[in-house]
Amino acid sequence: MITRKIASFIVAASIAGACFGQTQPLEALRQQAPALHKLYVENSSYAAQLGEYASRQGFRQPYENLGTVVHEMIHVASAVHDGFYIEGIYYEPYVHREAWPALTNSDVGKYMVAEERGVISSVYMPNTPKNNLGNVLDEINAYSHVAGFICRNEPSSADKQVRNLAGLLQVEEAYLRVARTMLPTEYMRMAAARETRGAIETLYGRAVDALRACGVPDTAIPGKEARYFLALGKKGK
Repeated sequence: MITRKIASFIVAASIAGACFGQTQPLEALRQQAPALHKLYVENSSYAAQLGEYASRQGFRQPYENLGTVVHEMIHVASAVHDGFYIEGIYYEPYVHREAWPALTNSDVGKYMVAEERGVISSVYMPNTPKNNLGNVLDEINAYSHVAGFICRNEPSSADKQVRNLAGLLQVEEAYLRVARTMLPTEYMRMAAARETRGAIETLYGRAVDALRACGVPDTAIPGKEARYFLALGKKGK
């Protein structure tokens, strides 16, 4: 299971990130992630409200709280601009249903196999039954932006970020597998569409980078179906 594989890196990450512990979170964000700091400043009028929301969700430590605030700001900015926010630029096709296979969390949850299931899927799938693959990618995108920042500066909070991001990659894996095996025409259409394939490639790559930055080994990062999907275009299939 993913949770077993990531346990060993938490202690090492704590040592590696100790030197950052005295830096104030917002100043650290400005120095280490200027685009996210800019997003925060632009939306600071509702930062306090989001901070309270983050605390209620269990993200109470300083860096994870700020990271969760920025995470939510990414969702808002993406929705307002109708595109995945990536470092201040917005990318298609976002969550538009016509861009993704005709599958929802309710559909995919029925067919998930053991390696795709986890803590995240057990909560996310039943609580958001109408969400589609675009929504899953939206979550992956938000976590990918802030996970490395949190892991670097507050290693004691790393396990939550890793669990959630890796768990969402498991959900993405389920979507791709179910689409490939049950909706092959839509799957190939998705693979052939530049914007859709580009979104999966970019967001999966950023998620992998974020998990690596948190000390997760490649062998513990879900991605068999994502790599297969992305290889289709390279092979010209």
